[in-house]
Amino acid sequence: MGPQGSGKGTQAEILAKDLGVPAISMGALLRDEINSGSEAGKLAKDFLASGKLVPDELVLQVVQSRLNQPDAANGWILDGFPRIMAQAEMFLRSIQPTHAIILEITDDQSLERLSGRVQCDKCRCGFQLKYVPPKNVGKCDHCDGNLVHRSDDIPEVIKERLNIYHEETEPVARKFEEMGILHRVDGSGTIEEVAAEVKKLFV
Repeated sequence: MGPQGSGKGTQAEILAKDLGVPAISMGALLRDEINSGSEAGKLAKDFLASGKLVPDELVLQVVQSRLNQPDAANGWILDGFPRIMAQAEMFLRSIQPTHAIILEITDDQSLERLSGRVQCDKCRCGFQLKYVPPKNVGKCDHCDGNLVHRSDDIPEVIKERLNIYHEETEPVARKFEEMGILHRVDGSGTIEEVAAEVKKLFV
């Protein structure tokens, strides 16, 4: 868990490799489900196509299906779920996580990181101009596509997303804290520094 720009996805991938378990991003999971043409994927696609949020019940169904896959038998890392209390309450009825990790950065740090974030217009690979810059300015390291700013990475939109995070996601963190499984990690360091702190929780 953590605010936008805290490095959740990056740290989830690093920890997943260390632990030998899958890192499951909610955004990628929904996209995969839609691309697979499954019944849940078709329903999710219909909601998104009409500009609506995918209902929590459907999101949980997709999550549970993924956690039942063989590669998740020995554990898993969820990135971006549960995001709100309604999701957390449904999730905890059937699944008991062992750890919840929140990467803490300030709103100013979030703004700085996201305003420097760019994405390849071909392969969608992401870079951060200050912390994870491309080898060649404006070009993707992997496919030579053009690097562009995401439309939701402008200050006004970032501030609104941070407000939503504080209002909707921080209560989920407090819930995990009450359960005794929340671990707070300073997310302001380098990728390597933060990864080292996260890894300490599992050794």
